[in-house]
Amino acid sequence: MHLPRLVRGSHQGRHVWVVLILAGTLALPFVLRAKTQSTPTGSEAILAHLNAAISWYHQITSLDITAGQPSDILYVENARNSATQVLQLAFQASQAQAALLAKNKNGQSFNNGPSSAALDQQTTVARAVSSTNDRISQNQAQLDELNKKIAASRGKEREQLLSQRDSLQGELDLDKTILDALQKIASVTGNENGGTGLAGQINQLKQSVPEVFAATKKETTSNVQSSKASRAQNAGLFGLTSTLFSQMRDIHDIDQLISQTERLRDMADRLDTPLRDSVKGLVQQGREMVNQPPTANPAQIAATRQTFEALTAQFKQVSAVAVPLRQEMILLDECRGDLQEWRTSIESEYGRVLRSLLTRVAVILMALLFVFVLSELWRHGTYRYVHDARRRRQLMLIRRVLTGFLMVLVIALGFVSEFSSLATFAGFLTAGIAVALQTVILSVAAYFFLIGRYGVRVGDRLTVGGVTGDVIEVGLVRLYLMELSGTGIDLYPTGRVVVFANSVMFQAAPFFKQLPGTAYAWHEIAVTLASNAKLAVVEKKLLEAVNSVYSQYQHAIDHQHTVVQRLLDTAIAIPTPTSHVYFADTGPEFVVRYPVELQHAAQIDDEVTRKLMEAIGSDAELKAAVSGSPKLRAPIKA
Repeated sequence: MHLPRLVRGSHQGRHVWVVLILAGTLALPFVLRAKTQSTPTGSEAILAHLNAAISWYHQITSLDITAGQPSDILYVENARNSATQVLQLAFQASQAQAALLAKNKNGQSFNNGPSSAALDQQTTVARAVSSTNDRISQNQAQLDELNKKIAASRGKEREQLLSQRDSLQGELDLDKTILDALQKIASVTGNENGGTGLAGQINQLKQSVPEVFAATKKETTSNVQSSKASRAQNAGLFGLTSTLFSQMRDIHDIDQLISQTERLRDMADRLDTPLRDSVKGLVQQGREMVNQPPTANPAQIAATRQTFEALTAQFKQVSAVAVPLRQEMILLDECRGDLQEWRTSIESEYGRVLRSLLTRVAVILMALLFVFVLSELWRHGTYRYVHDARRRRQLMLIRRVLTGFLMVLVIALGFVSEFSSLATFAGFLTAGIAVALQTVILSVAAYFFLIGRYGVRVGDRLTVGGVTGDVIEVGLVRLYLMELSGTGIDLYPTGRVVVFANSVMFQAAPFFKQLPGTAYAWHEIAVTLASNAKLAVVEKKLLEAVNSVYSQYQHAIDHQHTVVQRLLDTAIAIPTPTSHVYFADTGPEFVVRYPVELQHAAQIDDEVTRKLMEAIGSDAELKAAVSGSPKLRAPIKA
């Protein structure tokens, strides 16, 4: 809002006076504060002592330490009771000292009411507010009168009146702004004067801890079921470590509390020092007066009696402050002793938990070392005594699985403390895994059947689900076959690898496997004979030709037969070439059945065919008896 320039000298002088009062009022608190900070008073020491006692009390009452023995709760209760008594005595001493300082004429800064500077400040502000209110009332009355004149005026007179009204309105707005600022200062000054007195501040601090001075105190019951140390006895590695760090933190908290207790005692001792000197002086004065020679002068006797009464009153006032302070220091010493014993108890538990932790770590490391040594012995024994590569690989796989399981078990037993919860969790987890991975689990179970005594080995020929192939790998959950395909007796690899889950052996799909330990199959060759052929002569000569080829690999077939008999522990007929004569639609047919090695079946069939053709071509009687070429057939599909 635009304020026109004031033209009246009286108004301008009054504004300058009000502004000076306002500036002085605003600057006075800063001057007083700077003076107070530069010269500390006894009331500040008393309030600092109370604040420190309240902070110390809150720290003790909020302390919840269960790191030691369960019996340490006695230290907690003693410390809390001592803290309550110490705070009561601190307030008692402070109130007595405030009353003493209020009666001390030489201690102006210890006055129970506002200081003289504060009273001057309050009086100045009140006068300024009153003067400004009066001026606002006068200006408002003049403004109302001008508004009436303006309503009835015309022409040049109306312009002059409007100019005066604008000037008066600006002055009124300024006065209202000044009044608002003065009222704020007055409210703050009143609040400060009502609360900065030593007795008032002590009462305000007393209201912050009402539970200490309550008429009926609630009994504090400690719901300490078990301490951290007792829970650590059955805890795992994580529990011991957590308890150890908790005890370190608790020891640090107690150290801080002991240090704060010592500082509080030093503050009480500094407050008590001048009181002790004063008591000593009063006692000394009393002794000196007692040691004076008796007199019969009534006036002197009356003066002596008044002096004794004054000394007695002063002694009561000083002792009302000194006794609570001395009691407070005694209780602080006892509380510090309790805290020291508490700390010693926690330190002993800390050492026990640390030893338990190191012992558990050592046991875990020794168990892991034992598992590792057992694994290495297994490995050396396997490579030394097991020469079959397939069996060796299977044993090494079992070694890895068992070693990993034992290490996980050792670590779990070392780290986990709640075995009942672990067992429940493991039960639910196992049930879920069994449902979700039933095929995988069944395949793993089937693996141990496949690698058993009569199981499947690499190189065996299997027929699974209509697929015939040679085994190239037996995995933990899968079986790998090289697929074979062909017509008649000739089977060749197709180049495809067929993968079956091991669980297929528990399913309804057909599962064919060679006799365990064998790697041979039966082939047969048929020759059509003439109707007038001499069967005995033809059979003898053709069988001799086949036996001549069979004799070249008979030792391999015999070795396999011996292995099979040893594995099955039963007598099995020795595989040898046999011959039979059948009558077919085309006439009599001579058939020779002979065993062949699977790996060399094609070469053996080629040799047998060549031998038969040479025998027939070189013998006229055989040539006349044979009416067709030899035919190779497979009586059983490999």
